[in-house]
Amino acid sequence: MSLLFLLLLLYGVVPGTQGLSLCGWRKQESGGNTMRYSNGSGEDTLTVVNTPEALFVLSPFLFSDDIILQSQPGLYVFCVHWIPALRVFNFTYGVTKSRSWNVPASLPTRSNLLQATPPSYTCNSSYMLINVTINGQPAANSCSFNFPLHVSDTDTKSVEHEILQVSDYLDKENFNGNGQDFRDWLETVLSKVTFSEDSHHFGKGSLQAAVYKMNSTDVLSSLPDRMGISLSFPNELLEKVDPGTRLHVVRIHDSGALFQDAVKSTVLESQVVGVTLEGTQVANLSEDIVITFHHHPLQVNTSPVCVFWDELSQNWRTDGCHTEPGDGYTDCRCNHLTYFALLMQMSSEVIPEVHLVSLSVLTFAGCSISAISCFFTIIWICCSRKMQSNPTLQIHVNLLGAVLLLDVSFILSAVLGALEERTVCISSAAALHFSLLCTFCWMAIEGYNLYRLVVKVFPASSVTTIKLALVGWGVPVLIVAVVMLIDSESYGVYNIAVERPSFRNSTASICWLREPIVRMFNLVICAAILLFNVCMMVAMTRRVLRLIPHTRAEKIRHCVTLLGLSCMLGLPWGLAFFTNGALYLPVQYLFTILNALQGLFIFLWYCALSQPSAKNQSHSSDCTSATPASPKADLSLSSDHKKLLG
Repeated sequence: MSLLFLLLLLYGVVPGTQGLSLCGWRKQESGGNTMRYSNGSGEDTLTVVNTPEALFVLSPFLFSDDIILQSQPGLYVFCVHWIPALRVFNFTYGVTKSRSWNVPASLPTRSNLLQATPPSYTCNSSYMLINVTINGQPAANSCSFNFPLHVSDTDTKSVEHEILQVSDYLDKENFNGNGQDFRDWLETVLSKVTFSEDSHHFGKGSLQAAVYKMNSTDVLSSLPDRMGISLSFPNELLEKVDPGTRLHVVRIHDSGALFQDAVKSTVLESQVVGVTLEGTQVANLSEDIVITFHHHPLQVNTSPVCVFWDELSQNWRTDGCHTEPGDGYTDCRCNHLTYFALLMQMSSEVIPEVHLVSLSVLTFAGCSISAISCFFTIIWICCSRKMQSNPTLQIHVNLLGAVLLLDVSFILSAVLGALEERTVCISSAAALHFSLLCTFCWMAIEGYNLYRLVVKVFPASSVTTIKLALVGWGVPVLIVAVVMLIDSESYGVYNIAVERPSFRNSTASICWLREPIVRMFNLVICAAILLFNVCMMVAMTRRVLRLIPHTRAEKIRHCVTLLGLSCMLGLPWGLAFFTNGALYLPVQYLFTILNALQGLFIFLWYCALSQPSAKNQSHSSDCTSATPASPKADLSLSSDHKKLLG
């Protein structure tokens, strides 16, 4: 017969106390079918009193209620459960009655609580509570039991009983506990429990713990894997502690309540492993500890990432940890002690290491060349006499500035991502997000400017450059600021699945967006801008096709115009939507080359169209004097060249 329904650990009300499990049999008379539950007279005492009329449960907690028990007289088993690490009180009666209360973090004053004092009576054997156990130990039969809540037992049997109760409750669905209080309680219990041997193991199922006395190096080599994990420690660890200091090893099956970060990360098989030294923070070890997680084979396009729990930010972090996946297991190498887990990293494809190296070289080289090209193009345009009076030139300069910022911030994010410095990586990721948004905003403005000058031939003064600058730089600032205010942890280390010959699948890191919702929002913005610019490009292409070039040079010039416009409008970025399936790697290479060299392509385009054509050499004075403010109305493409270049 199942007697319990187990419950939730208390926080802060009675810190450091042991849990209470009081069970027994009650003989119910025909009228004794009520349980009355309210605050008791003692602040530190829980009282259970049986009378012919009712069963009273009195405690210092905020409850006041009557519960109708069974309707038929007879013997019924009951249990009162209180575990001071989970903040839930539970009462069961028979096999059908069960009631739980969540204990609030702060209790009201006693004057606000109702009193439910049992009436005076003489206890006799006819309604004694029989077969009573307190925390699993037999107790004398009586009509009344007082349990002092501030009594703290530190023997192994009491601790084992309490950990088993918590383990049973963690197996229940809809668990809603407080993770930090749970960890504080667990560390306190393991630090105070008394045992004579060098180590002791507690619990089973969802919560298991082992305590080791660090008396010699033999302790480090004797850690068992009975909890489903394997540990390897450096001898340096012994040098950091005094003899007899305790090492706590904990394995927790957590459904997400105890270790839930802001982005609701998925922990692989809900396994969390805690490795801590009593009263000592261990960090920056010269030799890593190795935690081996055993798990089922992973699904396609997923990879594990070793993380640790940061109490300050209440989030999973990767600083100081490296992932080495294997076949059915993953090794986490970390230079500190705390709670560890494996997070599932979803990846559209796994990049082989040799291709990752090639793509990285292409990206770094391309971004460097692009940044230099943008810088010199900006200098070139700024030295032009038409710069101050020509809005099109000013738009070009802003786009080149955004591309330059994007190139530099991407290189920094890739370097800082490998270092995995959390605060610096958050700033770098925010800068990369800002520069990417700026680049797309200015590419959208280039598309709008193309529509204004070539398609509809609006006056250039209808929209000022200052207004466009507020959009091109202001909107990205606003988006990044909102993301930072809502949750700065949306930025940080982003892991990319990599297939390494030595370690099978592993990861590479970059400072970027970690929150999938924000990445999706970012993708929607980019897709909308690209769609708009594709429409502008189609309009320009139709205009070119209406012309009948007379020379090979004019044909080449027309093609250069369209190719350059595609870079100005960012159309190669559309390849990002095709980086899946069999063409994943070829498209990745094409995407990397075209977009990493965007600044160079704009520079070459500007150089090519700045040279007057053979046909218009005699009219070079007109070519240099034309501005977008006064576009020609004819259909010659040379006029469009002048408008686009300013």
